[in-house]
Amino acid sequence: MSALTRLVGFWRTLFSKDRLDRELDLELGSALDTYTARYTAEGMDPRAARRAAALAFGGISQVKDAVRDHRTGANVEALFFDIRYAARGLRRTPALAATIVVTLALGIGGNAAMFSVVRATLFQPLPYRDPSRLVFVWLGQDRIGYRGPMSGPDLRALREGASSFDGFGAIWASSAITLTGNGDPEQLRAAMVTTHFFDVLGARVALGRNFQPGDQAAGPGATVILGWELFQRRFGGDRSLVGRTIEVNESRATVVGILPPDFRLFLPADASVPDRLQAFTPFWPDFENGPRGSLFLRVIGRMRPNVPFAQARDEVSSVAKGIAREIGRNRILTAHPLQDDNVAPIRGTMLALFAGVALLLLIVCVNVASLLVARAATRASEVGLQLALGASRRRIARLVLFEGLLLAMLGMAGGLLTAWFTLRILVAVAPPSLSQLDGATVDAPMFGFLSAISLLAGLIFSTAPQIELFKRAARGHALQPERQTTASLVRRRTRVLLVVVQVALSVVLLISAGLLTRAFIEVLRVDPGFRSATQLTFRIAVPGRYESPAAFNAFAANLQSRLRALPGVTGGGAISHVPYDDMPNWSLTYSPDAPMPPDAARQGDSRAISTGLLEALGVPLIDGRFFTDHDDDANRPVAIIDDRLAGELWPNQRAVGRQISTSVSGMNADVGGNTARLTIVGVVPHLRLRSLVEDFRPEIFVPWRIAQRNPMAFVLDTNREPASLAADIRTAIAAVDPLVAIYDIRSLRTYVVDARATRRFTVLLAVAFACMALGLTTIGVYGLLAHTVAIRRHEIGVRRALGATSSQVTRAILSEGFGLAVVGCASGLAGAAAVAGLLQSQLYAVRPRDPMAYGAGVAVILIGSAIACWLPARRAVKVSPMDALRIE
Repeated sequence: MSALTRLVGFWRTLFSKDRLDRELDLELGSALDTYTARYTAEGMDPRAARRAAALAFGGISQVKDAVRDHRTGANVEALFFDIRYAARGLRRTPALAATIVVTLALGIGGNAAMFSVVRATLFQPLPYRDPSRLVFVWLGQDRIGYRGPMSGPDLRALREGASSFDGFGAIWASSAITLTGNGDPEQLRAAMVTTHFFDVLGARVALGRNFQPGDQAAGPGATVILGWELFQRRFGGDRSLVGRTIEVNESRATVVGILPPDFRLFLPADASVPDRLQAFTPFWPDFENGPRGSLFLRVIGRMRPNVPFAQARDEVSSVAKGIAREIGRNRILTAHPLQDDNVAPIRGTMLALFAGVALLLLIVCVNVASLLVARAATRASEVGLQLALGASRRRIARLVLFEGLLLAMLGMAGGLLTAWFTLRILVAVAPPSLSQLDGATVDAPMFGFLSAISLLAGLIFSTAPQIELFKRAARGHALQPERQTTASLVRRRTRVLLVVVQVALSVVLLISAGLLTRAFIEVLRVDPGFRSATQLTFRIAVPGRYESPAAFNAFAANLQSRLRALPGVTGGGAISHVPYDDMPNWSLTYSPDAPMPPDAARQGDSRAISTGLLEALGVPLIDGRFFTDHDDDANRPVAIIDDRLAGELWPNQRAVGRQISTSVSGMNADVGGNTARLTIVGVVPHLRLRSLVEDFRPEIFVPWRIAQRNPMAFVLDTNREPASLAADIRTAIAAVDPLVAIYDIRSLRTYVVDARATRRFTVLLAVAFACMALGLTTIGVYGLLAHTVAIRRHEIGVRRALGATSSQVTRAILSEGFGLAVVGCASGLAGAAAVAGLLQSQLYAVRPRDPMAYGAGVAVILIGSAIACWLPARRAVKVSPMDALRIE
């Protein structure tokens, strides 16, 4: 048969079925008449001849079915018939179909949205050239697993000694750049980079060029690369800006390039490099020959093609050993794939949420399967009649499967809309630490996942009703009136099992949400050691003309006195780092010995503060005093330490008056070389300045007057609404120097809130999943018992007629539903115990076997089940014995 003939036959089968059937009727009628005439000519009665002719064909209907089955496209036509049949069946129960579709839309859409989120945050390749070849190199140098930035000499050693790499690039995100031309002064979030940083990273500029070695020789600020947002907002997108000079830090800088709109820095969270920076400048010349104790470089390396990561990692370790031999003390360098290091802090959170929404989808499937099993019980007679008339089990199974798949496809359509809305909400409420969520969108991979889970869900929940239908047909109930006896309970064991599974899965979600909620409550209870309710913070960059220590201190003192004089300000001071900000952490090496041993390895977090800062934060003084204006002698430096450091160095002794050795000004000289002895003048409690939930290293506070830091942050304590101070602050700063830009005006409370944001986001999603699971389970238990009451109506009537009281009937119904809930809870407890271990990283101050969370989860599911049992039980006691017996 030619292709054209097949195509014509296929077309006629699909779109000319009635005409083909009429032609078939004419052909069969003609043949039947011919046989009838032959038998009549042989002497048979005309009626008997007609019957004999029909028997000779083997049955007219059977012949028609055989002909239709052999038509080209018959399988496709049968497929369309099955779909139409399934659609008609669903139209007969619109409420049930709508319930199932909405339930599936929530479950499938939620899973698709979380898939997009997990893919964007964990598995989406970084938007750089060959991102799999990028590694982040850390300096690790103490016994508690600390890792931090590197020095210039460390970078030079890597560049000269690691042949497995094409190159290394470094960035320092503490650069202070003030844009003073084209309008009001504006402080930019900027960074210094090596001239080949963007080449190593694999990022291209949208306009102009990348930095070149000659740019570094010209010194900092001589050239600059701007971000796209600043380019559009401040300069109106004028492409002629490239190659022109702009006024930066009261000097001129040439704009050599503009980064593309989608450029972002995806570096590890503890690298303290904001993902959206506005400007980049090259490092100063010869920065690689600076002191080895000056640790400020965040280093990225690009491996050569086909170099395995293990080889590159070993080579970095080998370079570290060479540095250790050179300086005579231990030096540890560690390399990590940039992709893995970037997502490590959120991997556990994202996978836990994805597992939670996957459990929710499983509950949805169980719920839908339970509804379809109930529907199957009402269709038993219909299916039994079809089987009795010759329909095959395979055909019936296919019809049921198509019903399930049709529901799944409708659920997929609703799920697509749900996923779109869910992603918009998630991106809107996601904390800054989950900024990768911006890449989560409805795209081809997400649509493919959506289709796959919809098909899988359809196959899963289509199986249970088939089992129920054929089981009932095999027992001979299909063509008999439904017997309202306790035997019906046996036939409902499929639904019973589904409800138990549903309860168990819901218990797992509820307990997991309870654990996360308990952990978040513990985080809310954490005392950071300072007040934040009435504090306002802002940053400024001190202009270069105040570079000398005397000028810097005079500027800071003048500004601080004006700020403290503002109406409503009760205190204030300056600090190098606002708590929980994204500025790179500063640390120093310390030792009680003098001089400092060459192998000193103790590290402490360092903050430069002005007078009045600790008082403005409400930090209590344990011993000694706070800083005063007289603590400005660099030859006799002083410090305030926390009680953790005091207890470590001088347990059960007074720390005030003792001394510790550190690098000069706390940070900048070579350890073992030029060091300073700091005299302890005060002891304060340990403050949680970097994290609310992680205990970092001891803290050493040094006076701002001998350890100037730029940019500087101010914290003002006020009895006014903090936000209302902004205008007065701008006026005070302009009175001191109108060219000083103020930025990041925020309440200190917002920093504390943001420090909890990731955990709050996790808890909200987990609680949302758990509430949906609870609702679905309650509906499932209610549906089962409502069905039980319906099919046991005769039995209940008989019991009432024999003297059973309302309370006895109620107890019977409640005990059945509550028993299922108890069995499900017992199974769920075992599952929750296994899942809780996966949440360990999110459980601050809460054990994975926390009895309160487990008890609350079980109690909630039992209460929901009790409510679901009560309504059918009330309906059962209203059954009239006479009405129930009359039905029989």
